[in-house]
Amino acid sequence: MPERVRLLLAIIYFFLLILVGRLMQLQVFEHSKYATLARGNHQRTETIPALRGRIFDRNGTPIAANRIAVDLLYRGGPIRFTSRILAIVGIDHLPKVPPGEEEIVLAANLPDKWIPTLAELTAGQPNLRLEERIERYYPNPIAGPVIGYVQGPSATDLKHGYERGDLVGRAGIEAALENVLRGRRGLKLVEVNVHGEVIREQVLTPPQPGRDVRLTIDLNLQRSAERALAEALDDLNAGRKKLGLPPETVAKGALVALDPLSGEILAMATSPAYDPNLFTRRPAPASEIQSLQTDPALPLLNRAVQSYTPGSTFKVVSASALLEAGKVAPNTTFRCLPFIRFGGQIRRNWSPRDMGPMTVQEALAYSCNTWFYQAVIEAGPVRVIDTIAARARDLGLGQSTGLELAEKRGLVPDRSWKKERFGEPWYPGETLSVAIGQGAVMATPVQIAHMLALIARSGQSPSPHLVLSPDGSHKRKKVEGLFWHTLQGGLRKTVTEGTASSRLKNFPVPTAGKTGTAETPGKRAGYEHAWYMGFGPYPLDQPSPYPPFVVVAFFEKAGEGSRVALPAVKKVMAAFWEVPESTPKPATP
Repeated sequence: MPERVRLLLAIIYFFLLILVGRLMQLQVFEHSKYATLARGNHQRTETIPALRGRIFDRNGTPIAANRIAVDLLYRGGPIRFTSRILAIVGIDHLPKVPPGEEEIVLAANLPDKWIPTLAELTAGQPNLRLEERIERYYPNPIAGPVIGYVQGPSATDLKHGYERGDLVGRAGIEAALENVLRGRRGLKLVEVNVHGEVIREQVLTPPQPGRDVRLTIDLNLQRSAERALAEALDDLNAGRKKLGLPPETVAKGALVALDPLSGEILAMATSPAYDPNLFTRRPAPASEIQSLQTDPALPLLNRAVQSYTPGSTFKVVSASALLEAGKVAPNTTFRCLPFIRFGGQIRRNWSPRDMGPMTVQEALAYSCNTWFYQAVIEAGPVRVIDTIAARARDLGLGQSTGLELAEKRGLVPDRSWKKERFGEPWYPGETLSVAIGQGAVMATPVQIAHMLALIARSGQSPSPHLVLSPDGSHKRKKVEGLFWHTLQGGLRKTVTEGTASSRLKNFPVPTAGKTGTAETPGKRAGYEHAWYMGFGPYPLDQPSPYPPFVVVAFFEKAGEGSRVALPAVKKVMAAFWEVPESTPKPATP
């Protein structure tokens, strides 16, 4: 055999020997090491997102639901079919992945028509992938501050068990019921080939969806309440025009309607508001969200659970306190003077004329300030503040109502509160202010609605709530009292002959209520808080074809309660009972 051939064969055998040796090393001696690495490379565990619980109104109409959205994610580095993919998603270049980030969203909420094409183009590309996620949407949205909204998890959320792609309630009902609505992620084993393509998946732990929630809200009545708030702007600006004041661009207020028998809130509206779908859009509309956050009208605020000066709606509390303590009787009479002098100050009634002698019922009906001033002075203004405060708490003020939403507690001042807060004694004139709902006293629209329900039902009413209970059971409040009918009669006279008679006297359903006009800092006419609280049919303890109903409307710096808040309540009452807003006059023969 020629020398050259032997040399060539020797070289070939040498390299074959090296190759065989390397194969033995990999397959025999280091088999377990590389088998483990191979399994690690081709199998991975992934969590499976869980559906968030849906939210329905009392009749089963969906308010918040879920749908599947598909996003295109980019891990950085080179990709194939670059120009075609960029043209589909509508961008002109590949962005850089920020340091510390594994991947970024190249395109969110992909249209269904492009998903098959992108699935083909991204197949086998380790730097691109399509990801399904669960998206929250609101097919029948109610006021954003009430229903709330969801967002992705913050850095703090990620440290407390949330994962990227989860939805977290940020406000309103979505936040208050987070533990109920949030589901639990599942776990799956994913096997992929060397090209990154998924070969098979195995579910190890199925995801657990969040619980669905049915609210007490009636969507149709909610729409009527929101519409009444918006339409109140015309009444507000009519009052402004009459006083030569500049108009407002939006009515700021709240409306709460509830069933006094069950405590179920049938409508909770706040204005201004926002569409919660704004926060679920991808990419998030940063400029629109920022404008909401910086809007001086505070559209993110749920005014139904904020506390305000209650004005004359509080007079029913003072009347109840004075009656139950024996400081006045149903037939106790004081003259409704245009003003009185007390403590070196002149304290005026809203009317400049002498309205004559009145009992407590007439004082409520005509909202006479000076009647309450005289009653408090005769009772002893320093001592009686504690009596009024105690009765206010009995009627649910100055404390949480138990509502599912975060709510202000309001404030019921008394001697011990002032001593603790300011280190000062209580002065007699302060009681005169509190007795008519001014001074330091504060209440939320929800609290006023609950208070009115207790009075309308003679001291019995469940706590207000927004979530329907399967068994209909909720904490019930029982308040003792001997003069419920006296109070109810005064509220009825408000409608038949008093401050609400011009608008509600001819309403088809007999109702009772109370107007309220609360002074604000500066005491400028036209900038008072406007209130109206009403219930019907009157009386609630008598048979009627109309179901019981309580409504409270509040408007911030809107003027007189009878001008702005009362018409809003009237519209919602008409919508609930399905009656016209006034009884038609009989035709003249």
